[in-house]
This record gives sequence, structure tokens and C-alpha cells, in this order.
Amino acid sequence: MSTFHIEGAKIIDGLFPEFNWEELDFERRQQVLEKLKNAEQLSNDVVNYIKNNKIKIGFHKQYKSGGGWTFLKNITLTPGDDPFDPYVLSLIIHETFHLKQSIWKRLCMQGELRAWQYQKQTYPEIAKTKGNEIGANREAYGGTKEHWDKLANLSPDSREDLEKAREVMQNISKGYRSECLPLYPLPQEIGFFLRQGRIKEAINAVINLITCR
Repeated sequence: MSTFHIEGAKIIDGLFPEFNWEELDFERRQQVLEKLKNAEQLSNDVVNYIKNNKIKIGFHKQYKSGGGWTFLKNITLTPGDDPFDPYVLSLIIHETFHLKQSIWKRLCMQGELRAWQYQKQTYPEIAKTKGNEIGANREAYGGTKEHWDKLANLSPDSREDLEKAREVMQNISKGYRSECLPLYPLPQEIGFFLRQGRIKEAINAVINLITCR
């Protein structure tokens, strides 16, 4: 097989993992939805959105993340993960939150911060541990609670806070590519820099989003 075909296959696999994934079967998908539905705070939000939009869930190799959303508006998880584990369920919640956003909102720090904050907010309902929170010992992301608490207090509408969120997210998830993302949706970020005559920074915002690994 030529290099062209190999690279083309990698691009397709990266953009559309549905072509090369293990889809969660119907029975387990229903069980996952029941787990989410039993969390009272989520029953009319996440579950209905997944059902109404026929969102699929599948296992596909991840790159520097535990899960992801796809351009076909589905959700991917790491192969071998237990879909009923509170950590994985919280990832499903996180990615569902993203799917409700516009594509540009998903690809910026403002959209990410809101998704992380929602993940923290809803975690106790998923884990059924009212006394504990995400990041607490023996919970998802154990030992990072102080960082989750910092994220909860940052404003998605503040450039300064979004800058701070980049580092905090990397403290929670090592290798997370928050530095790749513009602070706000890319069209808005480009306009922000251009109005100030910062053409190079406008160009860099585009390049970083496209090329960051």
C-alpha cells in the first residue's frame, strides 16, 4: 500500500472513527442510558439528548484524552474502558455537553471550560457519592480535587480565567492539549486580534488549532 493511501486512511480514521470502531451494542447502550437516567439531575438532559439525536457510543483509540466527540456527532471511549464506571459515565456526560455546542464552541477553551464544569457539577449524581466529588480520593481523577475546584471558580467569559484554565486542565489530565485551543470560538478570536491589528496572533490561532498534536 502506498504512503498516500496509508496517510489517507489515518486521516479518515482520525476524523471519522465510526469507520473503525467497536460500537457499544444495543443492550449495553440501554444500560448506560439507564445509569445516566437514574441520576435525577441528568434524566431530562443528557439521556433525552442522546436518544433524540440517536447518538452512538463506540470504542476507539484515543490520543491524549479519555474520550471524544466525532464530526458525525457520536461519542468515542477508550478501548477496554468499563462504560458503567463513574469515570467513563462522566466522560459521556462531558462529550454529550460538547455535542450540544456549535463546532467552534467545542474547539475553544470557553467551550471546554463549560464542559469540564458541567462534568464536575454532575459527577456526584453519577457516582452516587454525595459526600465526594470528582478528583477526590478513590473517585475519578483521584487526587486532583483542588484543581477541579479551581476550574469551578473560573469564568468562561473572562480571557484571564480561560488562560488560567489551560494550565489547570493539564494538571488534571497530563498531556491534555489545552494550549492548542483558542480562548473563544475561532471566528470570534480572529476578529478580536484583527480589531487590535494583531494579525500574526490571528494567524497563529488558526495554525495552532490545525497543527497542534
